[in-house]
Amino acid sequence: MQIPIDKISQAKHILLICDNSSFGVASALYTYVLTLHKKVSISSAIAIEKRLSFMPWYDKVRCSSSSSADLVIEVENDIGIFFDLLDKDEIKINKKMATALYGALLMKYDFFKSSECDGMVFAWASQLIALGAEYKTCREYLQKRESLSSIRLKATLYKTLLLKENATQAELYISDEELKASGSYIEDVYPIMKEVLNIVNVEEVTLIKSDENSKIVKQLKEI
Repeated sequence: MQIPIDKISQAKHILLICDNSSFGVASALYTYVLTLHKKVSISSAIAIEKRLSFMPWYDKVRCSSSSSADLVIEVENDIGIFFDLLDKDEIKINKKMATALYGALLMKYDFFKSSECDGMVFAWASQLIALGAEYKTCREYLQKRESLSSIRLKATLYKTLLLKENATQAELYISDEELKASGSYIEDVYPIMKEVLNIVNVEEVTLIKSDENSKIVKQLKEI
């Protein structure tokens, strides 16, 4: 994802479309657009998790998209784009933006436990803290506050968990009815798939829709 600085400067009303994984970046981008004194809206097709309520503009997210927007940006969880622009002096990161981006960093790199986490990620984290990120609040909300729907979803998924190929292959099964009963969306399953990768010997996790002829929805491999 690229932040279209030129297009934003020309637009009158910017609409940001996000989901749970990209809400932190969207929150930071929302703040940036406000500093330009422009109208901005934020939309998500699914409900943003309550544990993300510490991030700025959580209460501004709407399910419907504004038809008056003349620029629509589909936001991705790409924290690096802000630092690229920061290095070029094209953008400034204030405290609100820093907090949102630090939260996004924790989510994307699994609290710095991800195999994708490198020196650059730690440098970003240090820089965001220096810029005023409320890092303690981020950790408290993201690590210690889990929704009831998430707990119900985990219980459903772990009941269906199958290990194959000497326990190196894990399969999780879910149906639309089970998602609805837990108050969850299919995207909410993805973080749980990462947890399953922590099981001893597991190298790959496959998510399967049990009510759609065992359709494979997503596969996740150990890196």
